[in-house]
Amino acid sequence: MESESGRISIRVYGALADSLQPKERVLSLSFLEAASCVCTKTSYRDAADILNRFLGRTDINTIKLRTLSDSIGRIGAEISEALSNVTAHILSMYGFDAENVLPLEGVLLSDNITTVSVSQCAGSGKHEINEAIAAVNGSCEEKIPFSATEIKIESVPEECVYVSIDDIGVKHQKDSRREGSVRDYKYVENTVAHIQYGDESYILTGIGMRNVFKSVLAFLLVNNLLSRELVFLTDGAQDIRSHIQSVFQFHPYRVILDWFHLKKRCQEWLSMAVRGKDRRNAILEKALHYLWVGDVAGASEYLSSLDSADIKNRKWLDNLLGYFQKKGDAITCYALRAKLGLRNSSNPVEKANDLVVAGRQKHNGMAWSPEGSGALAALQMIYLNNQPDLWFHRKELYLFSPLLENTKEAA
Repeated sequence: MESESGRISIRVYGALADSLQPKERVLSLSFLEAASCVCTKTSYRDAADILNRFLGRTDINTIKLRTLSDSIGRIGAEISEALSNVTAHILSMYGFDAENVLPLEGVLLSDNITTVSVSQCAGSGKHEINEAIAAVNGSCEEKIPFSATEIKIESVPEECVYVSIDDIGVKHQKDSRREGSVRDYKYVENTVAHIQYGDESYILTGIGMRNVFKSVLAFLLVNNLLSRELVFLTDGAQDIRSHIQSVFQFHPYRVILDWFHLKKRCQEWLSMAVRGKDRRNAILEKALHYLWVGDVAGASEYLSSLDSADIKNRKWLDNLLGYFQKKGDAITCYALRAKLGLRNSSNPVEKANDLVVAGRQKHNGMAWSPEGSGALAALQMIYLNNQPDLWFHRKELYLFSPLLENTKEAA
């Protein structure tokens, strides 16, 4: 057995003995925790070097890179399996089919799952919103084309649940490497979800967007968060929108298109549609002014009326206009939200992507199998959710944040 005190000879029996590979060693709890922590922060090669230096290993008894990576891979796989099992249990407990995520036939979902409870706290009233609109209109060239009664805004922002979900790809490890073979840049896609309630947050990850959406629903159910207003902030990807519509069809929600991605899409397509750098920048700035106040119709009308002399490729302009039409219901009044201190960005999930996957797995020369990438991401999720003691000491994974206990007590 490998331990923090060195290598110890032991005898193992039964299921543990059957599960071990030839020459594989048992890892003590403290050694396992140390190895796991180091492996989420640096490469397996460097992690093995650090552990060997710590234990004073310089001979044939050194901890091998492959042995270490296999051990961490098994831990991550166990975490992923536990997350899947806990998710299925919670969904079934609340009356959902664990496979298709639909309410079971004949099950009547409770009101605190299907409806949003009205908070007693004072939120952004119509008077406050009208004042914010007036302030924005006084400082912006384009005006907000809506009244307070027409604008959808969170009634009590501090009691809203904000969910951001995104995929992040890392290079796929080749099954074989033959001399002269053409490089294959396929990617392993990890899905990461960031759930925010007030000042607290929780991170979920997995291979496959559908699986992560199941876990998100389970998390919201078990923490009584579906009684709150539900807001999704996305980069506009159609597969994310499709999963939201499929999984949360029983509950009211809002989808907001992230401002950064909307701006980026306009920049990319107008650069291919408009002739001349200066003219392109001027048109882009004008269009973004309309979009910043949520005036999709104004932006579309402005771009549609451009002089033909300014257009070098009508296809990309038509694509952008079509994009506005498809995403229009998710384009909000960003200026008003900024004035009221509300979120306009899905940036928390971008940061979560860095913490869960990119910071460890996207370096020069690295390539991953789906199992290896997913295992490391799952292990990192445990640390980011402050649950390493729960997992390593009790082999349990709970879909709750200790800081959300007040929501369960309220239920």
